[in-house]
Amino acid sequence: MDMTPSICITDFSENILDKSIHFKIIRLEQSFFVWVGSKPMLSNMAVAMPATYGQIPAVSTLFGAKLEQISESLAQKLAKKYKCQVFVSCSVPFDANLSVLIEKRLAQELNQIFPSS
Repeated sequence: MDMTPSICITDFSENILDKSIHFKIIRLEQSFFVWVGSKPMLSNMAVAMPATYGQIPAVSTLFGAKLEQISESLAQKLAKKYKCQVFVSCSVPFDANLSVLIEKRLAQELNQIFPSS
């Protein structure tokens, strides 16, 4: 019987462009959840799944505003890279410069969690 934990939770915070940004990654057996925010709230959630045919993962907003599509975009990128189902909630107001830096910091952490990807 395999006693390896099937859920792994990683929390960290980073000061990015003078804003305190908090991250939570919950790794499940065949998927993972990413939350990024400046306040403790879950205002939206998107899910993306790797494409069976083609290269662009399927993505959908499960709840919340779809105006800026930050969560959808990030979920789609992560599903493509890690080839698994990804849930994303990004509760940070859109800022192009901030978004790039958030993605970069998140990638650093995910590369430690998923070193073979």
